[in-house]
Parts: sequence; structure tokens; C-alpha cells
Amino acid sequence: MGRGAGRDRPGAVGGAALRWSGARPVPTTGPSVTLRELHERIAASAPVHWRVLPPGPGWPGHPAHPEGADPAEGGAGHTHRAVLRSDVDLVLAWGWRESERDYFEPWLGNLGRMTEVRADRIVLDVLWAGSLVDRLLGLAFQEFLLPFPRSRQPRVKGLPDRYFARDEAEAWRLVHELAFPDGVAFDRVVHRSGLRVE
Repeated sequence: MGRGAGRDRPGAVGGAALRWSGARPVPTTGPSVTLRELHERIAASAPVHWRVLPPGPGWPGHPAHPEGADPAEGGAGHTHRAVLRSDVDLVLAWGWRESERDYFEPWLGNLGRMTEVRADRIVLDVLWAGSLVDRLLGLAFQEFLLPFPRSRQPRVKGLPDRYFARDEAEAWRLVHELAFPDGVAFDRVVHRSGLRVE
């Protein structure tokens, strides 16, 4: 085999990563990213790193918004949407009501007057390069947002042990601060709830 052999094989043309499809090479997408890496990027960011987009086509109440549209389609059905300024492939969209039912659990009593208005079960979608890659359930109050608590059976008989998952809590902290920049501190609400972040 000569020196130039192999230069024209799939995956080596022009230094670009290619995969073979039938008789012609097709370029693959850019570098891959894991779900954990996306959540780490979200957790390491602050509100200043994001641009909150104003309402427009595809938003509720806009003539172009199809009623009952799936919010996974680029954020349709959500009330808020933000894009990472340094990488516009990463988008967060939140506010779509996951359920019409009122949410109530005993731990809400720890929040006192903070919860005079009922909590809505809402969805936070994480989109990467236009695709829905993660969906997180949360609770929306009048002046703050919280992740939906997870539960596990207690070691002794009693109510389920409820807690906030850490990776979800960081994402909800960010969107809480984007939605309520002058509102109550996220950590204060979590502390008052009596639920741990773990």
C-alpha cells in the first residue's frame, strides 16, 4: 500500500469527521456533549450569562401559537425562554403547566405566607441544538420557583422522605433568578421548605 493510500477513506477527507452512507460520505454533527456536561454548564452559569427572549411567535397568546402545542417544539407553550449567550445551542424554556391539578403536600406548610397562592406544576425544558434533551418538573408560586421534590420511603414507618435533587435544583435556581431578578433568594425558600438538596 502506497503512502497516499487511505487518504480517501471515509472519515479522513479534508480532516472532517465523516460517516459512510451508501456510496457517499455524509458529514456528522459537531462534537458530542453529555447530559451531565449540560447540567454542569447550567449550574456554573449566572443570570448575566443568559438572554431572556421576549414573547413572540410560538408563545401563548400570540396569533401564531397553536393551541395545545407540545412545548418541546422550541419552547411553544412555555411562558419564558432563555438562551446562553456564549453558546446559543443551549436553550432553557419553562412555564408550561404540566397538570391542571392543585399541588399540596404537608411540607408546603413550612413556607407559611409564601404559599398563600397555590403552586402550579410546571415544566423546565433543556434544549440542545434545537432538540429536547431533558425535562424537569417544578413548582411555580407567585414569587418563586422550586424543583419538584423527589421522594423515597423512610426507614421507619411514616411519611415519605422528600428532597430536592441537586442537579435539578441548580437548574431551577437559575430560572428562578431569571424570572424573579429582584425576588426572594432561592436558598432562603429552599431553607424555609425544610427539604434538603442532595
